[in-house]
Amino acid sequence: MNNNKQGIKLYCFSPLIMIITFVIEILMALYTFIQSRKHKSDLGIVFLLIFLGLFQLSEYLICRNCSPLLWGRIGIFAITFLPVLGIYIIAKMNNNSKFLKLAVASSVAFALYFVLAPNSISDVTCSGNYIIFDIKSSIHALYGYYYFGFLILGIWEANRSIKTNKSKALKTAFKWLIVGYLSFILPLTAVYILIPITRAAIASVMCGFAVVFAIILTFKIAPIYHKHVKSKDKK
Repeated sequence: MNNNKQGIKLYCFSPLIMIITFVIEILMALYTFIQSRKHKSDLGIVFLLIFLGLFQLSEYLICRNCSPLLWGRIGIFAITFLPVLGIYIIAKMNNNSKFLKLAVASSVAFALYFVLAPNSISDVTCSGNYIIFDIKSSIHALYGYYYFGFLILGIWEANRSIKTNKSKALKTAFKWLIVGYLSFILPLTAVYILIPITRAAIASVMCGFAVVFAIILTFKIAPIYHKHVKSKDKK
């Protein structure tokens, strides 16, 4: 970080880092896809990685002034599904979809709103190292409750699954899932409190930190899930 007359800069969110992060997340999605097809397991993690990467690409193109409003809508559309995909992954590992229908319905409603409503996003600004989305005020708070509500629910469901699931391997996967959630929620909270200027760019800052979550999904959670599916098929 650097403090200057323009405010606090977070150099870990520069356009260069955005495009590098996009490439890394898409490569991880491709690797996970190959493993998923090999073990005939679910593609939920693959889609989560793709949507994370798509948001990073959107940020990069916004900073390159390539149809900012269009790519702003695409970016918000992509990250709208991230909390739901977390719930989906937990549901698949648990064979239990208690909250999944509510999560999917909520995500689809918000995604359609941001894509179809003319004034849902009135402006998108590249600050130089993160993106500020000017979302219609009447929906902004509701979207925040939806987003962080399902993130917290994901942590709660993963913790509950550790206690109720009989598989030691899946217990480990759920523990890593909690670590993954906290890996971007905790630094995001710290930045939100300590650097007030970033509050208008919370989506951008969150997805910058979420690269750690992507790595955990790819190399810690996905392999356990693939082996679990493979072992079930053998029974």
